[in-house]
Formats: sequence, structure tokens, C-alpha cells
Amino acid sequence: MFTSILVGVDRSQHAQVALNQAADIARTQKASLTVLVAYSTLMPWGPVAPIPQSSVDDFVAAVRRDAQAVAEEARAAIPSEVKADVLVIDASPAEAILEQAEVGKHDLIVVGSRGRGDAGSFLLGSASHAVLHHSRVPVLIVHVPSVESADRTA
Repeated sequence: MFTSILVGVDRSQHAQVALNQAADIARTQKASLTVLVAYSTLMPWGPVAPIPQSSVDDFVAAVRRDAQAVAEEARAAIPSEVKADVLVIDASPAEAILEQAEVGKHDLIVVGSRGRGDAGSFLLGSASHAVLHHSRVPVLIVHVPSVESADRTA
């Protein structure tokens, strides 16, 4: 039986399904739920000519606003009977999830199978893969059924 569930979310369909699954497990097992939105304010384009500080500040503010919006969307999707906290953290998703799992003493981590797609996961690494291989607690990786899978079961 799980008592404290951690779910990492972003705007991907996989994360939305993971949130639904985590909330359902929390509801049926009367567990607490922690939703984690991780974002990074590292500039994605690397070293370039000097950038005005105002441009950097605008970029950071936009990334933070987007992360807060994801958090609010997640909060709205959680059934009222589930006790939940929503955290927004400036860190890589895998690092943030693994650290929060330890700090929060969570006994289950739920993540979507991917948020960036196949090409992005190949080039940038997969948060779910990193969490799975480094977690000290069980990890549930939620997949979104493909159209082909749904057709085969129909």
C-alpha cells in the first residue's frame, strides 16, 4: 500500500495520463499526492554574443510563468477528495523528481513515458528513464496508448 505518491508533470499527454493515474491511486489508497513541475531557466542556445540582461530576465520570467501555469492546470485536474501539494522547482526534471522523492519520503513515483517525443528523448535523455534507473522507490511509468494499440483491442 502506498501512502505518499510523487508525480512529475509537464504539458505532455503522457504527463496528463500519469497525473490521472497517480490521482486515482492516491484516491483509492487514501495516499497523499505531490505533483512536481520542474523547469529550467538555463538558456537553451548556449554561449552567444552578450545578451541584454532585460532579455535574460524576460526569458526567465516567461519560463517561470509557464511552469506556474502547468502547476495550476495540474491542481485543477486533481479530484477534490485527494490531498495534494503542487511544487514548482527550477531544476532538471529527473533531478527534481529524485531529490523530492527522497526529501518527501515518497513511496511511489509516477511519470509519463516521455514529454519530448522520441527524437528529443534520444538527443536530450529521458527523465522517466533516469528516474527509473536511479530511484530508490518503485516507479510507475505511464504510457499513452497509441492509435494502433487501441485499434487492436477494439
